[in-house]
Amino acid sequence: MILINKYEPEISIDDAFVNIVHQYNELKKIYEFIDLPEQFRDLEKNNSAILRNYYSNAIDHNLLDIKSVKYIINKNVKPNSLSERAVYQYMKAEQYLNEVSNESLSLSMVYHLHKILITDLYNTHSEVSLFNKQVPRQAEKLTTEAELQLESLFEFLNSDSEFHPIVQSWMLNFRILEMQLFAEGKSRIACLLQNFWLKKNDMDLHGLLTVEHEVYLNKIEYRSYFIEHRPSPDEKVDGEDKFDLNHQLAFGLKMHSSQLNRIESLLQSYFRKQVDYEKLNPRQKNIMNYVFKRGYKLKDIDESIINKRQKLIMYIIQHRGFISTKDLVSEFGCNRKTIQRDFTLLLELGLVKIIGAGSALRYALNLRDHQSSELDQYNASFIKDSEEQMMKMAMDSDSESN
Repeated sequence: MILINKYEPEISIDDAFVNIVHQYNELKKIYEFIDLPEQFRDLEKNNSAILRNYYSNAIDHNLLDIKSVKYIINKNVKPNSLSERAVYQYMKAEQYLNEVSNESLSLSMVYHLHKILITDLYNTHSEVSLFNKQVPRQAEKLTTEAELQLESLFEFLNSDSEFHPIVQSWMLNFRILEMQLFAEGKSRIACLLQNFWLKKNDMDLHGLLTVEHEVYLNKIEYRSYFIEHRPSPDEKVDGEDKFDLNHQLAFGLKMHSSQLNRIESLLQSYFRKQVDYEKLNPRQKNIMNYVFKRGYKLKDIDESIINKRQKLIMYIIQHRGFISTKDLVSEFGCNRKTIQRDFTLLLELGLVKIIGAGSALRYALNLRDHQSSELDQYNASFIKDSEEQMMKMAMDSDSESN
């Protein structure tokens, strides 16, 4: 039996681990902040399910064009060929895992996945009958050693509280690939269980995560490391065991980070459509880029500094670029003096600035000159960097004059 401590690597991936957790947390806040319409959220969840299915099957050399995968998942066509039915069965496997998302990892879960992916795939073939040579596929049984390995792995993950779910998900993926399990379908089971674990721990970014895409892009390395050419234990890479768990996790986290970058680009494209980005002038575009990356932080400002209405005013300014007192009186249905008091405070804190005068007076987002040190953390990073650079230049100038 595999001892639990086999799954406790010396964490030499600290930096990669910390960075990816920070990246995920920020991206999740951005997703919630930009407030996508429900139809767009549903559309992208469906697109992600299509991509997961497509790339998971492509990893196993089941090549089917993505348009066909889309039609099968959306039930526009009935699957006929083996490749098409494999897509349909993968969809059923993912649906099954969604139904049992509150359950713990178990051996029965693996057997059920194999039944859906392999046994049912071949046994639902229309040509299977008494009058042809094709024999119905019998369900495979794991060896006792393989069952003990899986049970040990699942026991560890179900009870572990030390590692982050993202790290655990890659432990799960790679350890399954190393085991001698079924004749086929192992990599698809590994992908499905990894997604199950991420979803179970609320780490799938509302269903948008598709790490299979990155695995497919790195398929040669992925398969040579973990599937096709399992070397002797003494094979080394740069003096280290090529199949050391730390090495595997570093590889997995790198792919995970790439997937998060792709999702960020997707969300940014939606956000830019919301604010008519292409119609903005360069100054407004800079503001909107800042808003996309850091606007969510306004929600975290202590209400002892600004109240909910004032936060909402900031949110509106961020999305529109600028606004007048008259616009906000109409927006909130309150009197002009209330809004003016709000702007007086926001001006004092340095969160907004005045542009124009008279009837053309507007309030815009101010990325500089905060009067409150408590608000420094909400400044854009490029402003902080430029301020630090200016201070350094001033100090250098003073030292030269002395």
